[in-house]
Amino acid sequence: MEKQPREILSNNNISITNPRLLVIEELLLIKKPITIEDLQIKLKDKVAISTLYRVISDLKSINILEEITSPDNITMVELSLVDTTHHHHMFCEKCGDVIDIELSKEFENKLDGEIRVLEKKLQVEINDHGLELLGSCKACLKN
Repeated sequence: MEKQPREILSNNNISITNPRLLVIEELLLIKKPITIEDLQIKLKDKVAISTLYRVISDLKSINILEEITSPDNITMVELSLVDTTHHHHMFCEKCGDVIDIELSKEFENKLDGEIRVLEKKLQVEINDHGLELLGSCKACLKN
C-alpha cells in the first residue's frame, strides 16, 4: 500500500504543513524525477516558489526527497521513499524524460566491490554512487 503524505511527514517527525502535503502528494502522483520548475507549474498557484524551495530543502534534510542533476545540469527532485531500493536513472537525450532503472543484485554487488577497490587505491571514502545512462526512450525510438 502506498504511503500517504500525512503519514510520510508524521513518520519522519516533521510538522505537517499544507505546502509540504501538496509537494509530497504531487511527487507521489508523478513517481519519477521532475524539475523544480515543472513541479511549480503542476502546483500552479498553490505554493509560492520561495516556499517550494524551502519545502524541498526541508524534505531533503530528512531524506524524504532526493535531488539529482541531469546531464544538462538541470536539478530534479524525486521522493526517496517511493522506491526504497537503490536505483539509477536513464535520461532520454531527445525528450528529456527520466526513467528509473534497477540493476541486478549481482551487478550492484560487483559495482560495490569495485568501489571498495577504488577507496583503497585512492585512499578515500565513497558514501554513495549513481549511474547515469543516456539514450532514447521507447516513445522517441518510435518517432
